[in-house]
Amino acid sequence: MEPLPPVKEVEYRCVINKAFDEISGMEYTTFSFETAKEFSSFRYEIAVRYKLEPGKIVFRVLGMTATRMMMPSFGSAKSVLKVPHLPYGAYLVTFIKSDGSETEFMLEFTKKGTHILKPIPRKRFIDLIIDPHAALQGGKLLSTITKLISEPLVPRTIQKRLPVPPTPEELEILNSLKSETPEERDAREEMELFGGKKKLSKKELAESEKELRKLGDKPAAATKKTGAKVKKNGAKSKVKPVPKKAAKPAKKTSPKPKPKAKPAKKAKKKK
Repeated sequence: MEPLPPVKEVEYRCVINKAFDEISGMEYTTFSFETAKEFSSFRYEIAVRYKLEPGKIVFRVLGMTATRMMMPSFGSAKSVLKVPHLPYGAYLVTFIKSDGSETEFMLEFTKKGTHILKPIPRKRFIDLIIDPHAALQGGKLLSTITKLISEPLVPRTIQKRLPVPPTPEELEILNSLKSETPEERDAREEMELFGGKKKLSKKELAESEKELRKLGDKPAAATKKTGAKVKKNGAKSKVKPVPKKAAKPAKKTSPKPKPKAKPAKKAKKKK
C-alpha cells in the first residue's frame, strides 16, 4: 500500500459501517461523523444533511450544535446518519463544509464489502474510514488517515490560566510553614551548632580515642625500656658522676677613694 499524501489539518472523520434494523427488517449504511479534536468540557453534535443522486452522495457539514443535555463531559463531537441500503456500484461522495470548501472521494459498494478508490485528494478537511464489519476483505485502501489525533481542543472561554510563579518571599513563607521531620530537625541543629562541619559518628570517635591512647602509651613504654637497661648495666658498672665545674670567686669591688679637698685660698689684704 502506497503512503497517502500528507495533510496539514483535518477537521472531521467519517466512519462508514453497516446496520440492520430488526423492527423494519431493513439494512442501512451508516455514516458516523466526528471531530478530529476532542473537547474537554462539553459534548457537541455535528449538524449534517445529505442528498442522494444516481451515482452520487452529497453531505453538507453545517457545523457543531450544543446537545440538549448541557452536562459537563469530554470527547469529540459526533453525529450518525442512516442511509437506506445503496445499490452496489461506484459512487462519488462529496462533502461540503459551511464555508463552501469541498472534498470528493470515490467509494465502491459491493456485496463483499466497501472500499475507497483512488485518487485521494491532497487537500481535504475530512478523512474516511471503513469499519472492519463493512470493509472489503483484502481491500487495499480502507482509510485515508495519515496523521495522529492531536491534543484535545479546549475552548478559549474556559481555558485554565497558568498559575503565576511565587515570589522569593512567598517561597520562604511556604518553606517555613512546612513541618520538619526528625531527621531534618537534627540536621538543622547540627548546622547551627557546628557551623556546617560534619559531626563525627560514634565509630569515628572511638577510633580517634584509640589513636590518642596509642600515642600516649609510646613515651611511657620508651622510659620503661630505658630504665630496665640502666638497672641491668648498674650491677656491672656504676655510672660515673659528672664533676661539676667550680664556680669562679666573685671579684671584690673596692670602693673608690674619695678625692682630697683642696685647701681654700687665703684672701689678700688690701693696702
